[in-house]
Amino acid sequence: MNEMSRNIAGLIMKYLNDELNDQEKQELDEWVHQSEDHQRFFRQFTGEEAFAATLEEYETSKGIVLTKIKEEIHFGAQRRSKSRIVWLNRRTLTAAAASVIIAGGAWLWWVTDKKEKRVTATVTVQPAHDRQPASEGAVLKLADGKEIILDDAQNGAVAIQGNTRVTKQGGLLSYNNNDEGDTVLYNTLSTPEGKIYKLLLPDGSMVWLNAASSIRFPTAFTNGQRSVEITGEVYFEVASVRLGSGEKMPFQVTANQRARINVLGTHFNVNAYDNEALLRTTLLEGSVRIQLMQEPGNAVVLKAGEQAQIRNAQAGRITVHHANIKNVMGWKDGYFSLDDLSLEALMREVERWYDVEVVYEKGIPVKSFFGKVNRDLSLLDFMEGLKDWGVRFRLEGRKLIITGIE
Repeated sequence: MNEMSRNIAGLIMKYLNDELNDQEKQELDEWVHQSEDHQRFFRQFTGEEAFAATLEEYETSKGIVLTKIKEEIHFGAQRRSKSRIVWLNRRTLTAAAASVIIAGGAWLWWVTDKKEKRVTATVTVQPAHDRQPASEGAVLKLADGKEIILDDAQNGAVAIQGNTRVTKQGGLLSYNNNDEGDTVLYNTLSTPEGKIYKLLLPDGSMVWLNAASSIRFPTAFTNGQRSVEITGEVYFEVASVRLGSGEKMPFQVTANQRARINVLGTHFNVNAYDNEALLRTTLLEGSVRIQLMQEPGNAVVLKAGEQAQIRNAQAGRITVHHANIKNVMGWKDGYFSLDDLSLEALMREVERWYDVEVVYEKGIPVKSFFGKVNRDLSLLDFMEGLKDWGVRFRLEGRKLIITGIE
């Protein structure tokens, strides 16, 4: 472990316990102001709101955390031969578990000083161009087939569709239409691998698109109906809209042409990637009804906190499970959630997030992980963390080659 990382981790622990002397306060302050990375980490780790969330999360997940700590962190004279970077998010452990951060100080340093770590040649991969994490970008296909690359478009109006004005503002595309009698025109918003985007639908519903996803929608919702079609992974916050009769206007999502989700006003996430074993719908708030398109009578109703699963290779069956909301929403909230995630499943996320092709040189190794890692790391920084779990790799252009597990 880098001696400076051990020292800074110790100072942060003392800060949390209000035990810093004047000299230590000055030393910590100087470190915090060395870079934006240091400032961001310090604020997120020590802020009052983050501290409260830490306590709550620690109480709910301490079982798995304590088990993994025993497995992965060396204490005292035990396992001194090799330390590991432990992928524990700052919210997983509080000041009460600050000793864990000290013991796993390499993790702290990897997250906060990844650039310096790379400069000091701790990355041993063959020289290669690094890959950056997903950024805001998408392609908008208009009703007439014209495509607009939103990455290159200036902020402001990008198109007029019927009586609808389409506006871009940063990473948000919005549709403004107050004429319910407008002609129905369909647009499609698509994110390639390595890109994410947000969409404000004409009814005020907010939509988040993960990498390699799409949504097809009308530029105006007419005839008392709201229907969209998606592929990939999409999170919805559906606006409550009432018809002239006072009834709520229904909202319907068709996922990958396999399942239909009916909602009234709710927050939910749909993961419908072709290369995943399951089509998963996870409900955060409200209520949704899910049915198979080929078997309309086969349907389930979800309550908040539940997840419906449909096997892509098995038709005619929907199962309902308790959902780990934080794991499901990691992609939207800015982190990879790795709890009990296999290497193969993690690499599928890596492919989409970094726009790379993952290949296995000697077959797919069996390996599971735990913890959380911020999604703002470059690919080489991310993979550097995996090296301490024994994962070996090399990067050749867009091809990430997993060479084995130690």
